[in-house]
Amino acid sequence: MNLSLPSNISKLRKEHSMTQEQLAEALGVTFASVSKWERGVATPELTLMAEMADLFGVSLDALVGFEALNGGAEALEKRIHNLQRQKKYEEAVIEAEKALLRYPNDFKIVYRSGELYTVAGIELSNGKYLYRCIELLERSILLLSQNTDPKVGEVSIQNDIAQCYIALGKTQKAIEILKKYNVSGVHNALIATALTNNDITEFELEDAVPFMVDAFVSILTDSLRTMTAYANYFYKKEDYFSAREALLWLIDLLERIKIDEGSSCFVDKVIALCYSDCANFSLLLSETDKVEAYMRRAYKAAKLFDSAPTIKMENIKFCIGDIQNATTYDEIGESAIVAVAKVITQENRNEQLLSIWKRLTQEESYGGAK
Repeated sequence: MNLSLPSNISKLRKEHSMTQEQLAEALGVTFASVSKWERGVATPELTLMAEMADLFGVSLDALVGFEALNGGAEALEKRIHNLQRQKKYEEAVIEAEKALLRYPNDFKIVYRSGELYTVAGIELSNGKYLYRCIELLERSILLLSQNTDPKVGEVSIQNDIAQCYIALGKTQKAIEILKKYNVSGVHNALIATALTNNDITEFELEDAVPFMVDAFVSILTDSLRTMTAYANYFYKKEDYFSAREALLWLIDLLERIKIDEGSSCFVDKVIALCYSDCANFSLLLSETDKVEAYMRRAYKAAKLFDSAPTIKMENIKFCIGDIQNATTYDEIGESAIVAVAKVITQENRNEQLLSIWKRLTQEESYGGAK
């Protein structure tokens, strides 16, 4: 075992921005006593150690610096998680409750146990587990100062709590939580689902509309950014086939959300740029037979957008509500044709692409591109 009480008292005191005098006052002892504890020349009584552990929000074992042969809190947290992933819920619950008795104020233990009860409660339709989950997750919020995982915060924990309430049939309570912690619209989709999937007399069906629309726009934005990132990643890995596949997936999504093929829509500009990149990847793959076909598709989409340029949510499926006033963010520029030409030129693409593009735009002057 390893005991490090003096250094732990000093470390935890500083983490809580407390002076030795402030800690002494909180515990009802003298400043000299705290100084002696931190220098290791004296040891606090057990009752005072318990008070300090509670004050700092850690277990007594963690304060003292005792780690058992099984690795302590961290090893227990991993064991609970592994059992959860293996869906051995009964065994995991037993381990979690043992760990909670030993480390009642350890964030990792409390949060992991709460996550276990969330998954087990939803999958097994176990109300007792769901209520236990809510209790543990609410406690974990009080211990967030110990958290080191940037993906976990109060908003994400409140999301889990809300989902437990949904599973318990307490949808109104869930919606109240989700709306309160809907930072940057992170809960839009879940709120819309809750409002449309349940018979809640306190809410009207139309209350779901703004949340659905915002969630839908987020899907489009996230898809664009994600698949662009994939294309860039594969391009830098010189996996040009996968880079092209990423953009073709994105193009398919964007084309499917248009109400009809012949109507101009803000996504046409993005489609044009994606097709020009597909042409470039085809060149790099030595698939010259596909290059002009992709460039013609790029020109067709760019020409369609430029015929009636718009940044409004027009001619898009599933857009309901105030469509006329809803707009999208656009950093590409007013003309899609100019944007494609600019990308081809600035990024030093193969001269063949630029030659094809010039020819297509010139054909327009003599009867239009085929």
